[in-house]
Amino acid sequence: MSASTKKNKQDSADEKLRQEFNEWARAGKGDSMERGHRPVGEQAIARMNVSPDANVLDIGCGSGWAARLLAQAANHVIGIDVSDEMIRVAREQSNHLTNVEYQVASAENLPFPDKTFTDAFSMESLYYYADIRQALSEIARVLQPGGSFVTVIDLYQENLPSHQWIETLQVPVQLLSTAAYRSLFEAAGLINIRDERLFDPTPVPDDYVTGSFKTRADFLAYRKNGSLMLTAEKGG
Repeated sequence: MSASTKKNKQDSADEKLRQEFNEWARAGKGDSMERGHRPVGEQAIARMNVSPDANVLDIGCGSGWAARLLAQAANHVIGIDVSDEMIRVAREQSNHLTNVEYQVASAENLPFPDKTFTDAFSMESLYYYADIRQALSEIARVLQPGGSFVTVIDLYQENLPSHQWIETLQVPVQLLSTAAYRSLFEAAGLINIRDERLFDPTPVPDDYVTGSFKTRADFLAYRKNGSLMLTAEKGG
């Protein structure tokens, strides 16, 4: 595939994501996404142990809730998203903070110099990217030596109930195994790769009928499998 063909394919994928997540933002789904992701996202962010002098990149920031949470500990946080409407919502909800900013940008083409960030975080966005390896290479590029990257993924091969989402989402997604993600991290030059599961303690309602899952049993199985958290570092 030529460089121009690859770029056109990436631009097309980004535009599909932009349009879909713009619709989500206009429908007010940013708040529901925060409610769904935050119980596990808080655990992942706590494990990052962000230092007061940290400069953090939040990739696929959505409405900016994770960036705001990171900003409580970090020196400066930048959130990026392909959706200009999500960025608008994030800016509106973060205008009381002086150490957070947001930009419309693609993970596969980060608009930052090399070695800009001490840490990077991604909550439930990695599987949307057309070229995950390119996105990971970009993340590694903008991290300082020894910098950390933490991502949380709910749609992965081993979590069978999550596969139901593929037929309902309006954009293409990638369904990968833990081993495949680890291989992509290695190919991007990231080191000290670790994976673990995080679990949402929020009770599943007894009267749950439908929503993100077809049945309550599916929802319970999804919760039992947990969210996949991958952590890695930029080599020196």
